Amino acid sequence: MLWVSEEVDADTGDFQYTMFATVDDDMIYYAQLDKPKAHISFQEATDSLARIPDDGIFPRWPRDLVLTKAPGELPPDVFIKRPRLSLYDVFLKHKVVHLIAKGVVEEAEVMEVVASQPHQNIIGYHGCHVRRGYITGLVLDRHPHDLKSYLESGHSIQNKELFMELLESAVHHLHSLGLAHNDLNPTNVLLAEDGRPILIDFGSARRIGDKLSTSRGTKGWISCPMEDYATSETQHDIFALAKLRAWLDNPTFED
Repeated sequence: MLWVSEEVDADTGDFQYTMFATVDDDMIYYAQLDKPKAHISFQEATDSLARIPDDGIFPRWPRDLVLTKAPGELPPDVFIKRPRLSLYDVFLKHKVVHLIAKGVVEEAEVMEVVASQPHQNIIGYHGCHVRRGYITGLVLDRHPHDLKSYLESGHSIQNKELFMELLESAVHHLHSLGLAHNDLNPTNVLLAEDGRPILIDFGSARRIGDKLSTSRGTKGWISCPMEDYATSETQHDIFALAKLRAWLDNPTFED
């Protein structure tokens, strides 16, 4: 199973349903069941899965944009970032599911800019994975850990000052390209094999001054209420860097 999530009522905390998805041959299968995941058998899950049509989740390969197409035979040690399935149920309910595909293209456009002037502490990008005329994901370098899970499992950062200097260098490089990340938090920083920080997840990255869309900051890592977090700004990243520096000294792991 690619992804499983239990949904609860935002006001009461009461369980609502479990949704889950899997990918097979670049086709996405999705389901919802009205029971907690601990009570769902593997057979129930697989029997309930139904394929999402390509045009219901993937953007078409655009003829009018200059995007890189990843090689048909992918290199080793890569990860295919898929569309944001965590939003599928809400967007489907509100009849705006097309925004998921739009977000894939927007992130691809940002990655093209970043890849044109690469930085050792920003995730490597290999282009768009294209199947059946659709972009089915973005091909990125794979690294073993994200910062949150790395520390949560009992590891430590040996040289926190150097770690933050390298991460700040990546963020400032992004700013020099006219972009802000807008969603810096411990799950969006990976660790390379040599311990270097690697900045990832550019779904909220936009040109400085542009409006943010459905993808924006993470609760607890922004300096204002989410409803006011509407514009791409370098200050968002500067605030999050300062918070991340303090968090490294005393990490907590609440969701």
